Order: sequence, then C-alpha cells, then structure tokens
Amino acid sequence: MPAPLSIALALASTLQAPNDSASGIRGKASSAVNGQPLVGVTIAAIEHDSNEVRVQKSVVTDSTGLFWLGGLPAGKQAIRVSYNGRHVDDAFTIDPTSTTRIAILLDSALEDLGATIVEVRQPQVWRDLAGFYERRDLYTGFARFFTREDINRIKPKRVSSLLTLEGISTRCSPTFCSPTRLNNGVLCAVPVNVDGMPFQETSYDEIRMAQVAAVEVYRGVPPVGLSEPLPGPPGASIWMGGGGGSGRGGAGSCGLVMIWTR
Repeated sequence: MPAPLSIALALASTLQAPNDSASGIRGKASSAVNGQPLVGVTIAAIEHDSNEVRVQKSVVTDSTGLFWLGGLPAGKQAIRVSYNGRHVDDAFTIDPTSTTRIAILLDSALEDLGATIVEVRQPQVWRDLAGFYERRDLYTGFARFFTREDINRIKPKRVSSLLTLEGISTRCSPTFCSPTRLNNGVLCAVPVNVDGMPFQETSYDEIRMAQVAAVEVYRGVPPVGLSEPLPGPPGASIWMGGGGGSGRGGAGSCGLVMIWTR
C-alpha cells in the first residue's frame, strides 16, 4: 500500500448549497510548503466493500486548487484524497441541506503524518497549518509569516536564528530560554505557543528546524483571541513566554510567536 501523504484537512463552516438537490463537499487543495494551490489532486467519495474500496464519484482540483464534489447522500461519507500516486482516507458527516467546506494541505515530502480535522470558526481560533495560511492572507503587513519554503531558503540553524530577522532576541536563564524584544525602549518577553499549545520547554531551539512547518510572528498586539493557546491536557504547561508582555503599549504589545511543526 502506498504511504499516505501528510495532509491537514480542515472542516469549515457549512454554507447553503445553491442549485443542488443533495449535499456535497467543496474546498481547496494547497501545498503545506508554501500555500500555493495544487492542481490534479483527486477527491473521491468511497465506500468499503469487504477488502475492496469502491469509488462512488470523484473530482480533480482545477488550476486554482478548487473542487466541488456534489450529489452526496446525507450521513457519514468516507473520502479519499489522492496525489502523485499516494492517498489518505478520511470521513465527514454530510448535512442533507448544506455544503461542507474543507481545506486540504498536502506535504508530499512527508510520509508519517496522518490526517487532522478541525472545525473552522474564525481565523483567530483556527489552530493548525491551514489556519496559518488563512491568517497569512488576512494579516500580511501586520505580521511576518515564514512558510516551510521560506525556511528552506533562509536555512536558519535554529528557531532563534529565524526570530532575529524580526528583531527578537533569545535570552536564557539557568532553567529556560525565552524570546524578548524592545518595545518603546522597554525590554519585554514575547509569548510563544507551539501547535496552538502553550510552550514551556528548556528552549524552543530544541525543536529541530526540519520539523518546523511554519512560524508566524506578530509585531504588536495580535488579533483578539489569537494569543490565547488551546487548553492542554492535565498537568500541561501554562507558560507563554512571559504572558501578555510588559511593554509601555500595554498587555500583549510585545507581539506573539506561533510555531507550527510538521
């Protein structure tokens, strides 16, 4: 069996499906490396019969990476996403009166990363790599967005090396390291979270650069709600690189660093 592609599937809000007698799936396939649309990705509605997989219907993404798979029955529907001879399967619950919108990110360089599905509400709470690219479209100019393609081009040895490009220095104590920057002449700590979770490691430089999918760096007060990390499991860290910041601009004015891993 071919190895599965790395894929991030993001379940988006449902919209009324115009001119369709049955529900369907609409979305876009993009590269996880640079966010560019992917042409020729096959999305198929499938069913399992004994040891066989039968394709009920399928579509291929167009030149903009978009697709529409309509006329699907209501209820749980398995889909298969195929690209360059490899595939990954997932399932969605189809509403009989609406279209399910999904975003697909593919990283053909990886073979061991499974499927992740998250509901899309707002960009500020869309905590995965698909949300990174959504925010990049919305907040370019207000923040710096380093894609995997950028990281390959810049070739930083560590995360701290990448952050220096945004004026962030890494300061270490005997127990941990944290990012800091000058804000109106005052040194303050920059909050950090990794994969949407609060981060309390010896240093984020413990993350190998080969495992970093993207980094977003907000220069001032981040969009409302974005600096709040997802709740962690029992006993998880609640540290965010110094909290909301202590610069003269007020809480959160030191910015925010969000690191996404592959």
